[in-house]
Amino acid sequence: MAAALAVALLAGFVTFWLTRPSDPMSDVPAADTLAAPASPTTTTATASEPAPAQATQPSARPATQAASGSRPAPTRLTIERLDIDMPVRPVGVARDGEMALPATPADVGWYEYGPRPGDPRGATVLAAHLDMPGYGTGPIAAVEDLRRGDTLVVRSRGTSTRYAVSDVRSIRKSQLDLPALFARDGAPVLHVVTCGGTFDPDARRYDRNIVVTATPVS
Repeated sequence: MAAALAVALLAGFVTFWLTRPSDPMSDVPAADTLAAPASPTTTTATASEPAPAQATQPSARPATQAASGSRPAPTRLTIERLDIDMPVRPVGVARDGEMALPATPADVGWYEYGPRPGDPRGATVLAAHLDMPGYGTGPIAAVEDLRRGDTLVVRSRGTSTRYAVSDVRSIRKSQLDLPALFARDGAPVLHVVTCGGTFDPDARRYDRNIVVTATPVS
C-alpha cells in the first residue's frame, strides 16, 4: 500500500493535497474528482499572483476499506486564531485513484477510509482545495500561518476533538511521506493538507504541499 500511495502522490496530493496562489500544497487537477467543480470563470493573473488552479487537491491511492471504529464522522473544522470555520465532507477515492475533494474550496474533505477524530490510533486526514477559478483563494490557505501550540477543533455530531499544532511544513510533492500521512497505526494525529509553493501555469499545479500535523489534547 505504501508504494501505491507514493506513486499516486507523485502524480497528484496526497490526493490528499491541495493548492494555493501564494504558498500552499497540492496538485492542480483540471477538474474536481467525484463532484463537478464550480464553473470556472476567466481570471487575469497579476505579476505577483499566479492564475488559480482549476481545483487543487491531494493525490494518493490509499486503501478503500474503512478503518474499524464507531466514532461519528467529522462535520466541521474550526481554527479560532485564523477565523477558519469550515464544513467537513466525507470523501473517498476518485476514478483516477486519488483522494477526492469537495467541489469548492469552501469545504474540507475528510478521508472516510481512514481513522476518525477521537480514534485511539492512526492519522485523521483533512484536505481542501487551495483555490479555484470563480471562487478565489479558500479559507484553508491560512493554515500556512499556524504556529506550534495553536488549537484546532474538529466537531463530530455533538462531540468535539481538540488538537494542538505540533508541526507545519511546506514539502515538495516528490518528498511527501504518504504512508505516514495516511497511517492507520501509531499514536492518534490529525493531518490538514493543502497546496503550496510555486504555481506552474503550464502544468497547472503547485510544486509543494502544506502539511499541518496536530495531536489531540484533553
